[in-house]
Amino acid sequence: MDGDGILGKKLGSLAFGAIAFGLLMVSPSLGASERSEAKPRLSLQSGPVETAGPRAFRAAPGTQAAPLNGVRYFVEFRSRTGFYGHTYVVYGQLDSRGKRAEVHYAGLYPEGGPVGFMLGHVLPVPARVDAVDDDLTDPVTESYLRILTPEEFAKTTAAIGRLRANTQLWNALLNNCNDFAAELAQGLGLRTPSTLLIPELLVSELREMNGS
Repeated sequence: MDGDGILGKKLGSLAFGAIAFGLLMVSPSLGASERSEAKPRLSLQSGPVETAGPRAFRAAPGTQAAPLNGVRYFVEFRSRTGFYGHTYVVYGQLDSRGKRAEVHYAGLYPEGGPVGFMLGHVLPVPARVDAVDDDLTDPVTESYLRILTPEEFAKTTAAIGRLRANTQLWNALLNNCNDFAAELAQGLGLRTPSTLLIPELLVSELREMNGS
């Protein structure tokens, strides 16, 4: 689906946003979804070296071609649990054994805590490119790993830095965590599915569309 088609479909679905807003108002809990918690921000600082589950290490054919004795990098598109889930990226450097030696996290989050999250289902609200503790603790539901060249990694980090530096708006239909991940994927020349999918399906489709 091209950009115009997706945008048109999103605009035509704004009524759904109002319904979702009403449901959220009566919900007893937002869950661990796309929200701004009153927790320490991880920002784009290095996180702990991690070993995720088997689903988090499925790479597309050909992405392991970089020489083992050279510097290698990675980006992993992930979805995790939550009210309806969340899409974010993990990226960094691999050591000579292929272990993750440097890890960063980034996602698009609405400002304003639960209120900002709820309003973002009706109107665009201010947002930030950052990470929250839930990205480290919540179960991963889907993942797609890509091994990157130094040039691709530089392109990805530059794109994240640019998005972080510029004013961002979050809306559940028009510009959400899926759109953030899709923009990074497109910058790497990957095919991307509709960002109207729930996060778990978006990451799964992203992996399938790009040959894993």
